[in-house]
Amino acid sequence: MDRVIAQKSGTAKHVALTIAAAGVLLAGVYLFSTPRERRVLSVDPTRLTSATVTLGEFQEYYPFTATVEPETSVYLDVQEGGRVEEIAAEGGRPVNKGELILRISNAALQRTAIDTETRLLQNLDLVRNTQFDRAQSRLMLTDQLLDLDYRILELEKKHTRYLALKKVDGVLAEETFETVRDELDYRRRKRTLLQERIRQEELLNTQQLAQAEQSIARLERALELLGRIVDSLEVHAPISGHLSNINAQLGENIRPGQRIGQIDLLDAFKLRVAIDQYYINRVSVGSTGRCVLDGTTHDVEISKIYPEVEGNQFTADMRFTGALPEGIRRGQTLTVEMSFGATTRSLQVPKGGFYQSTGGRWVYLIAPDGDAAYRANVRLGRQNPKYVEVLEGLREGDRIVTSNYELYGDADELRFATPLAASP
Repeated sequence: MDRVIAQKSGTAKHVALTIAAAGVLLAGVYLFSTPRERRVLSVDPTRLTSATVTLGEFQEYYPFTATVEPETSVYLDVQEGGRVEEIAAEGGRPVNKGELILRISNAALQRTAIDTETRLLQNLDLVRNTQFDRAQSRLMLTDQLLDLDYRILELEKKHTRYLALKKVDGVLAEETFETVRDELDYRRRKRTLLQERIRQEELLNTQQLAQAEQSIARLERALELLGRIVDSLEVHAPISGHLSNINAQLGENIRPGQRIGQIDLLDAFKLRVAIDQYYINRVSVGSTGRCVLDGTTHDVEISKIYPEVEGNQFTADMRFTGALPEGIRRGQTLTVEMSFGATTRSLQVPKGGFYQSTGGRWVYLIAPDGDAAYRANVRLGRQNPKYVEVLEGLREGDRIVTSNYELYGDADELRFATPLAASP
């Protein structure tokens, strides 16, 4: 007998999911296989700028801001802190070597110097007393040794006579001979002991004296150092030159090591330039540049590079390779154009807002009749403040839109109501 077989619900769901997935896949294939509609945008040609690709001499350079500084400067740093008692020289004027600039007081430091001097005098007294006692002891022991030697000499003579008499029977008693012999032996042993005592005391006194002299030498060095530190409380000009502003006020407490000013030699100057870290691997000692002062161009070169990078910039010193410019002043700000690489003949186009919009990956290429501009992929290379080098995608005589592309979105084509005139 025939009977109806019911399908499981799980199988029905699986079939439905399979059909849905196939539908999504077909829809995706359709969408991706269908050409995307080209987006065209109408633009007012008077609100954009354009430029022509040219072939010419190209050099990569970039302008950086530099500050004129003296080539030689001596900083005035306070060695020990203290209270400002006197400001003898005002900033902004010439000073002579050795001239008093600032006077500081430091009671604690002065007390330390007095205490050190007192300990030094005490050690000197100790050394003198040790030397005196040593001399007295040496004299006393030498006197004892002299007496002992004299007594031994007498006993040796007596012993010799008694030895001769002892050979004659009945002339000298055995006891008398033995007494002289034993005393001679005793005196000799005592002399040996006295000599050892003299040697030990000499060694001990020598060690004590050496230790005292070392202590005195250390105290003398400490006193000399303290003397220099105390002298440094009076800040004098180390060289003759131009004194900058004094960063101190009467009654102010100055910290140890605090810089209160500097003295500059104004016979030579350098340029302190801040360079973008993008060029850190392309700048080295000897890299050249140029600056313009009062209408005259001066050549400069890197003389020193500082390794620290702050605010995406690193610092370098530049020197003038020729004669020092007339009228240059400390603190003056100049623009230095740094050159990177040699001059080459290349395709180039003026820089504009388009470079920031696309990163130099593509441009709007203007049609020959000027009615439209089309998106074109390009590859750009080196740049300077005025031009960017064209490596691929453009030819000499091509015109591109150089203004910012932000307002155009992802448009593939720009249409102009009137033909876009060539830029002058």
